[in-house]
Amino acid sequence: MRLDTRRPGTSTTFADATSGEGLFQVASDEKGLLLMAFHLYDAGGRLVAESEGLGHYPDGITIRCSGGELLLDIPADSSDDVQYRFYNSEGRLLTSSDGARTMIYPLLRMEGVGRNWVPPGP
Repeated sequence: MRLDTRRPGTSTTFADATSGEGLFQVASDEKGLLLMAFHLYDAGGRLVAESEGLGHYPDGITIRCSGGELLLDIPADSSDDVQYRFYNSEGRLLTSSDGARTMIYPLLRMEGVGRNWVPPGP
């Protein structure tokens, strides 16, 4: 996934199909500013990192779990590829991308414009 191809006013949410929990959302406002929110688990189902709603990351962001596995890499240059591995709270892999190849598994639900970021429950 590359972020420089997003149209203003669009959003995409990656969610766990079984729980409906949003794991990652990328949106662009009406001026094209990229905003992201995340709630990331590792392969053991442990929460690794979460944002406080939609935020702007002009310097990019890289998140790894304690074992060193890359969970999210958003480069500062929006024309570079985003890399990710999204697990649900049970540790099941929902989708992954190394920037060149993307794998999508059955428990992933992707939603487009219209869904606002809903933080996970307690």
